[in-house]
Amino acid sequence: MPEKQTTAATKKTTAAKKTTAAAKKTTAARKTTAARAAAAVKPAVVKRTSVRKRAAATVSSSAPAGAQAVTGWRRFRRKTKVGVVVSAKQRKTVTVVVERMRAHPLYKKVVRVRKRFAAHDDAGDVREGDLVRIQESRPYSATKRWRVVEVLSRVGEAGAAAPRVAEIERQLEEAEGVGELIARRRPEAAEGAEEKAE
Repeated sequence: MPEKQTTAATKKTTAAKKTTAAAKKTTAARKTTAARAAAAVKPAVVKRTSVRKRAAATVSSSAPAGAQAVTGWRRFRRKTKVGVVVSAKQRKTVTVVVERMRAHPLYKKVVRVRKRFAAHDDAGDVREGDLVRIQESRPYSATKRWRVVEVLSRVGEAGAAAPRVAEIERQLEEAEGVGELIARRRPEAAEGAEEKAE
């Protein structure tokens, strides 16, 4: 019997030694894999994000009492177009056709290009055939992003004698000073031609 006890005791000790050896191997393996992973991992790259500054500050001091504060650069630089109303059948909505001339990209022929804009008519006094100025604005519906700013001429007797789109655009250019810039360049070109002739 004592031999059986010694063999059982030796078996227990060998089993305990094996488990401790296996535990040591696994912890050593974990340490080496952790060390390898730490060496392989590159330092974290810090992503820099730029913070966009507001282009225009809130203009609350200049706004009258009770009015909403105006923010953003788009409020101050909205596009305007001049066109003829071709449809005023919908409620508070008019369809404006804007014509412009552009050179064909391949053939270089000057071609008339027309585009239709659905514009919001808050007053509801615009009729078909009127010449209007529209300005880009907030989305009023799925298709409306423009609104009628002013009626330049009415259709009818007064509309026949009213200025057309080209004349109004020329007047707007003159008001902005474009004509003066062109006039300044022309004398310089004339002087250059005289020098070449001599």
